[in-house]
Amino acid sequence: LRADQSVAGLVITMRDVTERRRLERELTHQPFHDSLTGLANRVLFADRLDHALARGARDGSVVGVLFIDLDDFKIVNDTLGHAVGDQLLIAVADRIAGALRADDTAARLGGDEFAALVENVQDPGAVEETATRILAALAEPILVDGQELQAVASIGITTTPEADTAAELLRQAD
Repeated sequence: LRADQSVAGLVITMRDVTERRRLERELTHQPFHDSLTGLANRVLFADRLDHALARGARDGSVVGVLFIDLDDFKIVNDTLGHAVGDQLLIAVADRIAGALRADDTAARLGGDEFAALVENVQDPGAVEETATRILAALAEPILVDGQELQAVASIGITTTPEADTAAELLRQAD
């Protein structure tokens, strides 16, 4: 249009959609992630577990589920308060996620219960190694509001050689 002699000017309309895009991303993130820790929630974990089982059935790889429960977490909430308990849960979530590989999924199922999905491994021993890494990560004291807290966890482990459905894997790991 600039080369056209009859055009004397151009009108450009612009709109900043940054905030709208941020809200859209947040709205698609919320239904599948825990609001406190940012980890996958039970719905997303179940979906990823179903996909992992289908992939494992096709390629023969092992799928493992770790059920992680913090021991005596209620004492932290009762003696130090829920704000400290929340900070402890956030720190534990970060450590669990940090102990996993990029292919794995960490989730908070509710309260002080977490889960990890280990997929694309050929040996059930790799799932046990993941549990060992998580326990090692949680063994270090966690500093919350100037206090050193210890996150002691119990981990239940199961793999596809022991169970072949998502519900069965979760039940056995629990």
